[in-house]
Amino acid sequence: MDFHDYPGASDGGSLEDFVTKHGIATDLALNFARAAFCARLPITERMLDEVIDFLNDKNREYAEGEANYNWSVWADNCVHTLRNALAAANIWSPLSVRAVKFLQLFNLAVPANEFVNLAELGNEGNIADYEQIQQDDPQRDALHEFNWLPTRHGALLKTLPVYEPNDLYDTTFRLFTLQSPFRMGKTEHAIKLLSDDRFVKLDANLRYFRDKYDAILAKHDELRDRLASVRGTPYRRVERLHYEYIKAQRAEVETMLNRLLVPESAAAGTR
Repeated sequence: MDFHDYPGASDGGSLEDFVTKHGIATDLALNFARAAFCARLPITERMLDEVIDFLNDKNREYAEGEANYNWSVWADNCVHTLRNALAAANIWSPLSVRAVKFLQLFNLAVPANEFVNLAELGNEGNIADYEQIQQDDPQRDALHEFNWLPTRHGALLKTLPVYEPNDLYDTTFRLFTLQSPFRMGKTEHAIKLLSDDRFVKLDANLRYFRDKYDAILAKHDELRDRLASVRGTPYRRVERLHYEYIKAQRAEVETMLNRLLVPESAAAGTR
């Protein structure tokens, strides 16, 4: 393997020069400079195919010379790419890039904001009201096309702390979010989510969603209209689809909880 001087390198630039001056905390050893905030959101294989297709199309556009990529912190940054890759699978709505200057202000992509947005979507979104789901374009399309909703069991949060101590960077905790300087709502909500076992530990998460699914199913049965089979309603199909979806998720949670209990039982038996 041959290494070449990176663009803009001074005379005598080398791989070692790049690593020490530019690569650490950006291309490698990310946690030397910052803590990482991760949001896990389980998706289906078909959804993953849509994400892959989006990224391949984007790479092909630049590789074949049809477009030149000019990174812009506010008009087209790496977070726009991630946001829009997930949007390709109907996880949420996309953000425009390189829009007219004034309009681009409404399409900013800030890493910490998108972490909080994804954390909220995976853990606190609506899964009970099928009429409301039908009015939300990404959720409606995800349910109909992929039999999937973003607020779900297994959507977990994790932090990877900055490496301390180190002599390269100031490791003071920071979570920069674009928010009101008076309310600090985004940062406070992120800390609240990260402090709740339901959103960071799998067993607590599964039990939480098991109870949530049970409540949805119980309410559906309680309010069931005995004449629904002959009444006309614009939500008839989505109601049935939603009910079957929640039942399937409830069954999946039970299976996962049973699998978690097996190692615990085996460990107890060896004592």
